[in-house]
Amino acid sequence: MTTRMSRWLVPAVGFVLGLLMALALLGRHASLGQAAVAFVIVAGYAVALRALQSRSDMASLLSGLPRDERWESINLRALSLAAQVTAVVLVGAFLVTQFGGGDSTPYAWVGVVFAVGYLGGLVWYRSRS
Repeated sequence: MTTRMSRWLVPAVGFVLGLLMALALLGRHASLGQAAVAFVIVAGYAVALRALQSRSDMASLLSGLPRDERWESINLRALSLAAQVTAVVLVGAFLVTQFGGGDSTPYAWVGVVFAVGYLGGLVWYRSRS
């Protein structure tokens, strides 16, 4: 499965996210310096990926442009592992909050979104294969 994506998409998204982070901080009465640091961290990460993606397989993968099928496979396995760990952490956090008497609703909602996304992906990809 080959996808064509511009090499500039990740830096562009990084700049937009950096600006949104800075604006959100300014809206919460943070200092201009704090907002600038947030912008530099997010945008700097995206720019660093763009600068390194032609020299590093890992940076290329993180930019959404895996070099070949091997790196696409590594990416899929890493995403699968991350999803499994996230599911376990969500259930654990939900249970700890439930037993601790706190509000577990945010964990429940994130769990529902995770489950719907996973089951929806199963149905979607099954119907397309």
